[in-house]
Amino acid sequence: MKRLTAMLLSGVMAASLMAVPTQAEEATGTVTIKLAHNMDFITIPDAIVAAADYLNEKYEAEGKDLHIEIETDYQRIGWDEYMQNILFATKNGDGPDIFTFSGNVKDQVRSGLLLDLSDIDTSKFVEGSFDAFTVDGKIYSMPFDIPTRALYYNKDVLKELGWNEEEVAAFPGKIADGSFTWEDFIALCQEVQEKGLVEWGMVHRPGKGNDFLDILRMYGPAHYNEEEKLVVNQDTVTGFFQFIYDAANTLKITPQDTTQRVWTDLQKMVGEGDVFSYYGPVFSSTYVAAEANLTPEELAQSIGFALFPKSEKNETPFCVAAPQAVSVNANTEYPEICKALLEEVYAGDAVKDLAVHGDTIFSLTSVTAANEMEEITTNPILESIGYMADYVVTTPPVEGESVFRDELFKQIVLLELGQVTPEKAFEDFKIQVELNVDEDEVVFELN
Repeated sequence: MKRLTAMLLSGVMAASLMAVPTQAEEATGTVTIKLAHNMDFITIPDAIVAAADYLNEKYEAEGKDLHIEIETDYQRIGWDEYMQNILFATKNGDGPDIFTFSGNVKDQVRSGLLLDLSDIDTSKFVEGSFDAFTVDGKIYSMPFDIPTRALYYNKDVLKELGWNEEEVAAFPGKIADGSFTWEDFIALCQEVQEKGLVEWGMVHRPGKGNDFLDILRMYGPAHYNEEEKLVVNQDTVTGFFQFIYDAANTLKITPQDTTQRVWTDLQKMVGEGDVFSYYGPVFSSTYVAAEANLTPEELAQSIGFALFPKSEKNETPFCVAAPQAVSVNANTEYPEICKALLEEVYAGDAVKDLAVHGDTIFSLTSVTAANEMEEITTNPILESIGYMADYVVTTPPVEGESVFRDELFKQIVLLELGQVTPEKAFEDFKIQVELNVDEDEVVFELN
């Protein structure tokens, strides 16, 4: 029923957005572009505002009768509400021309909201940046960053264990070349905890989220296939559940009550060295530093970052990125001007403003040239992870992924508390996916 409602809404919206205004061959005079943004990271819209300034300077130098004015609308509301507001504002003829995007791109394509941006020069971008925003071979959003999720580890603890400076410095490289595996990393978490160097070997986020999907890859294929269908692989999910259970109940490197704790407490534990490792977004290091009363520079002295290693079930080290992106409204009166603004960000003078964005939020950017700029290469956190851009995996739009992720977390809670076995957790998980995801959108690979 939920899926049917979404399809009906998409159909209604698509029908209502069919009459797309056409732009005159050459706009002249002052043109106002409405720019919408939600939540934090206003350096994203700042880069577009800067792009308008650069273009205006170029137009003036060329003697072109065109001046771009940017009208901004910044909000701090739930993302679902934000996207619904954009849909209905567009239906009423008052939607933004450019907006930060969130949600399932396939749903918004069906609604008729997103302009096809396939003429973007993707060679300027980190490989894979557009995977999450591509539908049927067409691009519908431009990524601004590649916020990588990776393994945090405590360098000071390794030194206390007896590693010398050279060995500590070489550690992320050993993971990248495959000589230090996931199984080795778990054993290391055990060792530093057993020797009393930390209280806990590994912690994770306290609430549901995509971070767990990264660890799932350690135990088999990803949760989607080449056709972008959701995949429930019994061996993979059960292997992941076994790790979650063991980490809290057998190895005891993870607190059983991790999911009952609060973000700030966990971040403080990581920053103060009570925990050896953590997996999550690199940009969260700013929160970790704040909770431990450290500057990012000080945090970087003790905390390092590494790719997710190869494992017995995963042949290649990787990191996962969830890019923040910007879309152009398919109903804009000025599609070419909007595209020109985006091009100025990824291939013009505003690329340096994109680098400022990455530096500000502690994330690599989606554009290769920006990642080579001083703002990124001298950032205390980012300077050591630039190589990760070559290992980035981005997840395509997958129907039913939210159900998969949420049901996975429900079982994680029970597994860590020791209230369910991995086998029982899989059976319950499978049932919920079957009930809540349309059968033509999921593939079950069962023993």
